[in-house]
Amino acid sequence: MQVSDLTFRLKLLLIGFLSPLFVLVGLILSAPYWLKSSETYQKSDVAVLEVSNPLPSKKILKAVATLAQRSDFKKLILVIREDKSQNLLDSPQERETKIKEHLSSLGIGPGLVSSLVIAGTKMGDTDEASKNLLKIAVSDNLGSVLLLSREYETKRVLGTYRKTLASLPVKVTAYGFPSDVSGSNWFLSEDGVREITGEFVRYLYSYIRGVL
Repeated sequence: MQVSDLTFRLKLLLIGFLSPLFVLVGLILSAPYWLKSSETYQKSDVAVLEVSNPLPSKKILKAVATLAQRSDFKKLILVIREDKSQNLLDSPQERETKIKEHLSSLGIGPGLVSSLVIAGTKMGDTDEASKNLLKIAVSDNLGSVLLLSREYETKRVLGTYRKTLASLPVKVTAYGFPSDVSGSNWFLSEDGVREITGEFVRYLYSYIRGVL
């Protein structure tokens, strides 16, 4: 085999191997821009806040209270996962009580807050929550829903709820709580890598499974 043929084959091999690798690296580095929604939120009948473990930070709950004081929503629904596979310190009811107490100290009365307890599923909490909200939207004749989520979760959460509620005349928008992680240097910190890559995987998984 001539040297020129060997060199040519090596180039093809490298291009075939490196090209997908460069594309993958490019997608991961640009993940923050794929995950955020650029749409503006609208005032709605209800707001939905998915409660993860640990509980939402005081910063997030303060932002929720600010939205309520501006009358951006009339009622708040807390979506709490019932996870029987883990020994959580707080039950769904205890978590609801703690959140209500903190929101009450910020000016949101308990009468404006209700909860929706869901079971964890393979499809994910957001998909299960959206299906339960579909029932509420029909029974309460909702016209609009405001989703409250972290900045880099908004696109996935918004897409999931919109697909589930597509059969109803319900306007669905989302408000993203600003993240402490910057879209330009998230890969420089452990928390940033965990937040962005974790959500990027969830977004791809939801897309592949047809949830989005």
